[in-house]
Amino acid sequence: MLSREHPDVIDICTPPGAHRSVAIEAMESNCSVLMEKPMALSVSDCDLMISAAKRNDVKLSIVHNQRFYPPFLMAKQLVEDGVIGELTGIRVLSLTQREEYVAHENHWVHKLPGGILGETGPHAIYISLPFLKNVKSVNVCARKSANYPWAPHDAYNIDLEGENVNSSIYISHASDYTASEVDLFGTDYALRIDLQSMLLKHYKRGNLKPTSIVFSSISVASQIMKGLMSNAFMVMFRRPMLGHDIMIEKFVRSIIMDRPVPVSPEEGRETVKVMERIIEMLPQTHDFEAKPALETCIETMRKNY
Repeated sequence: MLSREHPDVIDICTPPGAHRSVAIEAMESNCSVLMEKPMALSVSDCDLMISAAKRNDVKLSIVHNQRFYPPFLMAKQLVEDGVIGELTGIRVLSLTQREEYVAHENHWVHKLPGGILGETGPHAIYISLPFLKNVKSVNVCARKSANYPWAPHDAYNIDLEGENVNSSIYISHASDYTASEVDLFGTDYALRIDLQSMLLKHYKRGNLKPTSIVFSSISVASQIMKGLMSNAFMVMFRRPMLGHDIMIEKFVRSIIMDRPVPVSPEEGRETVKVMERIIEMLPQTHDFEAKPALETCIETMRKNY
């Protein structure tokens, strides 16, 4: 294809183990590359791809799609503008149905470093990184809830400590439903982003008096109604809402107008760097099977400190 068609852009959607070889081959053929997350399975592979992009003067961008959902973009702007006061903390929730990955023994995610976490973990990491300054330390607790012998863990608590704030992440593949939410806590307001219903809500409850609770509930209900109307308007007029659509448009414009790409390869590399640290801290399979979840978490924390 590269020799016959000479494409301008390659969109790489293979499992991440093939990213490095496919991307470098494409960039050596003067193709710009848009690549699914995670960028690679190691920082060293990321560095090789970044060098290839610079050497061939082509664009390279990583699909961190959830960062481009409209409610996330709005929340990020509110934080940057200081509307919620000083940011004091982050919480990320990611629940995936068992039937999506963990229930299937031969799914390729089980062959990743860290197993299934290697597929879903990068989302939570790249969502956190825009708000964290320099991740200083990582803590991980993993446990097994569902009875699938090929998956040593299916639920994870991850804490990222930054120089400014911390991010607390909970990821689970042991349920029969999905959820994807981000909470941003400020000194003046809290923001909750529902990345599935595409809603952004402001929370501020000064006390637990009945009047405060009532006004807070009315405010949230009003915000939900406005958000639903806005989403309906976007659907009716075919405005892009999904992160992939928005990212692809921005990537194409970055090529045509020679602008910075929507997600730089350096940002993709940073996500891989944090994931490497998380995977290193995961308990080994035999350790996990022999010890209760609490002991596993304590041992992991001891290793870190």
